[in-house]
Amino acid sequence: MEDQLIDTPTEEVPKDVILGIIRWWERKRIWFNVSQVGIVLFVLFYTETDWTFLQLKQSLFIFQSLLYFLFLNVCYSAGWGAHTLMYYYSKAFDRSHILDVILLAAGVLFTSWVTFSGYESFLKTIHYIR
Repeated sequence: MEDQLIDTPTEEVPKDVILGIIRWWERKRIWFNVSQVGIVLFVLFYTETDWTFLQLKQSLFIFQSLLYFLFLNVCYSAGWGAHTLMYYYSKAFDRSHILDVILLAAGVLFTSWVTFSGYESFLKTIHYIR
């Protein structure tokens, strides 16, 4: 009875599994960033907005974009953070990465929608300010 009342020390989490989880996510980070830059370029050049580079430069567009991409990459880290926590608490490691692929696809789609709508509305406000 006493051994059930006393907490047993938690088991060590193998470092190689956690590093493997982080490595899987970090190898996809470049494609995530490339997709978001592609969406920004699509909005800049193929949507029906009337802007000039001078307007973007005056409106701190580049600085705000850098801050936005920094924020996106911090949020991207939540993917491998969630996977690491899932492994730590369930002690089960899914080598097929099906859940990770689903989380990655959902995150990219959601982020792409937010990026597209945000940049499009920003460029429209520049157009209306003139």
